[in-house]
Order: sequence, then C-alpha cells, then structure tokens
Amino acid sequence: MTGGLDTRLLAIYLNDHVAGATVGVQRVRRMATVYDGTVVGATVTPLVAQLQEERDWLIACLQRLEIPVRTYKVLGASVAERVGRLKLNGRVRSTSPLSALLEVELLRGAITGKASGWQTLRALGPQLGFSPERLTELDGLVERAFQQFTTLSELLDVLHGGVFRRRGARPTGPRED
Repeated sequence: MTGGLDTRLLAIYLNDHVAGATVGVQRVRRMATVYDGTVVGATVTPLVAQLQEERDWLIACLQRLEIPVRTYKVLGASVAERVGRLKLNGRVRSTSPLSALLEVELLRGAITGKASGWQTLRALGPQLGFSPERLTELDGLVERAFQQFTTLSELLDVLHGGVFRRRGARPTGPRED
C-alpha cells in the first residue's frame, strides 16, 4: 500500500498535522467566542466547523492507513497553544487590539501549513492507494484552504486599518484644501 514510502516518517508527519489541526480547532473555537459580535468573530466562526471537519478527515485518513494517532503529540500541542495565550500584549486585564491581529496572522500561517499538508497527501495519494474519490476530496481540501487563506487575508486588511490607530483619532488621509 505504501510501496517505497518511509511509513515511520509518514506517521510522524501526519501526527504533526493532527496536532496542528487540534490546536487550530481549539484556537478558532476560542477566537469565535472571544470576538463574538465583531468582524473577527463573524469571520472565524464559520471556520470552527470547517477545521473540525478537516481534523476528522485527517484522523480518518490515519486510521485507513493504520497509523496510530500519537496522543502525546496532541496533548503537547494543546498545552503549548494554551501557554501561547499568555503572551504580553501591553494590557493586563483586557484584550489588546494587537491580540486579534496577531491571532489572525498566526491562523493564516497555520492555514498555509495545512494547505501544504493536503498537497503532500495529494501527491502521495497514488502510492498510498487512495481512491479517485479520496484524491478529489483532497483537491477540495486544498481549495478550501486557499479560500480560508484569502478570507483571513481580507480580514487582516480590515484589522490593519484600525489596530494602530489611537483611540479617538480620525483616520488620516489626503488633505482636502
């Protein structure tokens, strides 16, 4: 089934992606709650179900390939994600406008990594014995990742316009004389 592939490396690679997918779902779920009622919340809320579905697809893929999910990697990544929330953002008790910007940037970078993972699985699909239907599903997952990247890039364009503006300051633009 995996003719010529190093299954040990494949197992490590796919388990790393499962860990990343787990963290991604946790982060986006939290962002949807924290930023509810904002443009960030409205943008990331639909991603919760998509990322969960993609994680489930990946775990099912490991099961089909008879690769065990390494729970210690998933737990380690979950702990690291929670610790990562403790960053200093210039505010002690409230959320800084920088938090949303940095979280969306981080999420967009993770989406890029996920797309690469789907592309790798797509390239290896024939060697892994994937059916044409499974390969088509992977094509769809790659396309979805690119759509998610575009959506987050558009959100970043919106955030860039307001994050660094002083409270009460009007946007600067060309002077009208």
